[in-house]
Amino acid sequence: MYIFIRVCNILTENMSKFKGVLLALLITIILVLIDSLVLEPNIYVINEIKIGVPEIDERLSGLTIVQISDLHLQGFGLREEWVIKAVNGLSADLIVVTGDLIDKREMIDYAIEFVKRLKAKIGVFIVFGNWDYWSGVNMTEFRAKLRRTGAIVLVNEHVEVEFNNTSFYLIGVDDPHTGHDDLEKAMPKTDSKLKILLAHSPEIIDKAVNVGVHLVLCGHTHGGQVVIPLVGPLFLPVRREYRKYSSGLFKVNETYLYVNRGLGTSMLPVRFLCPPEITVIRIFKKS
Repeated sequence: MYIFIRVCNILTENMSKFKGVLLALLITIILVLIDSLVLEPNIYVINEIKIGVPEIDERLSGLTIVQISDLHLQGFGLREEWVIKAVNGLSADLIVVTGDLIDKREMIDYAIEFVKRLKAKIGVFIVFGNWDYWSGVNMTEFRAKLRRTGAIVLVNEHVEVEFNNTSFYLIGVDDPHTGHDDLEKAMPKTDSKLKILLAHSPEIIDKAVNVGVHLVLCGHTHGGQVVIPLVGPLFLPVRREYRKYSSGLFKVNETYLYVNRGLGTSMLPVRFLCPPEITVIRIFKKS
């Protein structure tokens, strides 16, 4: 009985402290929910990286590429207007979209409108992702509609892009995550020019390092969407050996790989310590 009374007295004496801790915990939970459900999914950041390649033509220095990925469009509103204005305001030579424009076939018209309004000096280039396939849309129809906007859709093929009185190769493979990629078919036959590969998922990297690709631009991971301090991304939709490529810049042998965190969300509309991203890539000749 004495012990019970003593415990009750201790609890009573410390009730105000417990209330303070509970209040602080409640406020923290509310702030995390506001950030992850409202703020982060809708407020993008612009990341700029510079890639130096020793063997390229000096005239390619200054080539500017803006990459967006994983739009997962759910409509067309103020957020999409802001993104388009931001992207177009970066004065890109090329805009590249690395897959997952939609995840529902009903969203195809929003994707067409979005792409149609993107403006770059040379053009807009697109590859498809897993959700484009899983959306149930007719992919032949989707490809044709995107091409009618003036965009170039690369499906296991390459184009030679003219820039500053020289040229480079832009290569695009179909979605590696669902096994639609054919890099061998897509690659040019010459080794003498800068080669930039567009692919939806970093799962293409092992193939890319063996064929002389200088830079791979991809997305798919969303950076994990939710990143836990001291733990890392909560979930990455790739096989274990590719989870180290969660987001950001990597160098694998002599090939650079950049993994964009994407602009949209997948499965759950949540982001935490992993904001949406627009990437500006500047190429220069490394001495």
